[in-house]
This record gives sequence, C-alpha cells and structure tokens, in this order.
Amino acid sequence: MQDIITQSQSVSLTSSADRYQKPGLPLLQISNQSCDAVIALQGAHLLEFTLKNGTKLLWLSPNAIFAEGKAIRGGIPVCLPWFGVNRKDPSKPKHGFVRNQDWQLTTLREPDTETTELVFSYTASEEDLKLFPHAFSAKLTLRLSHQIDMQLEVSNHSDGDAQFSWALHSYHPVANLTDVRVSGLAGLSYLDNLQGLKPVRQEGDVRFYGEVDRVYESVPATQQILGTPNLNITGENCPTAIVWNPGAANAAAMADVGEEIHQQFICVERGAAFANSWTLGSGESRCARLQIAESTPK
Repeated sequence: MQDIITQSQSVSLTSSADRYQKPGLPLLQISNQSCDAVIALQGAHLLEFTLKNGTKLLWLSPNAIFAEGKAIRGGIPVCLPWFGVNRKDPSKPKHGFVRNQDWQLTTLREPDTETTELVFSYTASEEDLKLFPHAFSAKLTLRLSHQIDMQLEVSNHSDGDAQFSWALHSYHPVANLTDVRVSGLAGLSYLDNLQGLKPVRQEGDVRFYGEVDRVYESVPATQQILGTPNLNITGENCPTAIVWNPGAANAAAMADVGEEIHQQFICVERGAAFANSWTLGSGESRCARLQIAESTPK
C-alpha cells in the first residue's frame, strides 16, 4: 500500500491520532482540486467528504470512537454481509462484520487533477465463516471528485447459493433537523422499526420530529435531502432505502453520539435488504452503484 500512496499526487497516509487527536486507526487523506476526504482502512470507510466550496456531504460524529474492531460513527460504513440485526441469530454483530475489519487498498488512479479513484478489496476469512457460512469477497470503488461515486461488488465463492443483505450506511449533515425533508419516497410503504417492522404508508416527504427508523423497499432511483446542504442520492441496483435518526433519548445514551448531537445529522442509506436482499449463486457476482452530489434547491 505504501508504494501505491507514494506515487500519488492526492493521497497521503495519516492516522486518527493526527487527524482527530484520537489514537487508534490508520487513515488516508485525499486532497484534489475538487474535494478533500478522509478514509479509514478499517471498513474501507469514507469518513469525510468536503467540496472545495466548503460544502460537507458527510457527517462524522464529534464523539466518534477510533478503535480496532469498533464501528466508526459517521461517514459511509459498509454494512455486509447482513444489514441491521441478523434475523436468524440476533446475537451476531449488528450490520455484519466487514465495517470493523481492515480492507486492502489494491488500486489508486488519478485520471485528472480533480478526481481520485481508490479500489479496496475484502476476502472473508476462516473466522468470518463462523459468523457467515459462505465464502465471499467484496470490492469497493470510491471515485471522489465533485461528487461521491461508489461501486460495491459482492462475489459468492461458496459451493451453493448465499443470501446477502447490505447497505451503504451514509450519514449526512443537516443545519436544522426539524426543517429538513427527504423527498422521493412519498406513496411508498415502509417497514417501521419503531413498530416492530409494521408496514406504514409514507405520506409526503419524510420529516424528523422525533426518532425515525424506516426501511423502504423497491424505491425509485433518486432521493433528495432538502435542507442545508441539499443533496441528491442516486442508486443503481440499490433497491432499498433506509432513513434513520436516533432521536434525543437514544442519541444521549450512545457514547459515540451524545446529548443533542442527533440534531446534526440524518441517515439516508441505499442498499439491498429485507425483501430486496441479494441471493447469489455459486461463483456469481453482483454490483451496485451509489452517487451523492450537492444539488440546487428547487
């Protein structure tokens, strides 16, 4: 990895100690003519993304914990090979295990001074098979320019079919939680995790007047966050959208969030979960793409 980075014009190696005064993890720092970004090798986790005009597209908790094997609160963690609580065995780690383990940086490209493209890979270990009994690998491509472009590829290396549910669990900053809205989901039915996954019809835009924890299946390609900043979130082969904010009480009880911090962010995630989960045959691979971009308010 060091050889790859040494030849780069836009990527440098740093650490959580240097960047956040919180020792624990190695990080990559990206600075090109379009954006500045930070990536943790643990989880191939994009933590920060800021356009050169100063607009932040991602939120990172001021109380995030940087420790080996511990999920980092904020940015875009990769939840895989299952999303949320494991429905067959709730004792297994929430959101799978790849977000808590190191990925390998395999490729770094700089097609122009405004674009940095990084490719990370993950291969399930023998220890992983104790949690998820299917050999698999994943590849995550991050293309960072005037927007975030991500591609996730999952490959089943086992002898039989394997079911994967996953999400790119993106955290986005908001200036005013009670004013922000999420459009592009009106008229759909969602599974309300606050009511035991009861199906509920979405009337109008999603608003945040308290805790929100919803899973929308088979959604349109694009949703918009209408607030400050205004964002377009567009997925390809990402049929599920998850919208989440912990609310005041839950946030105060989370060591890596904290009292009143819930007002700083919302999660609008895309993936393939619940009825949209992927079933891959032996030797089969599948790709999904996600684009996050600043938009002009209507």
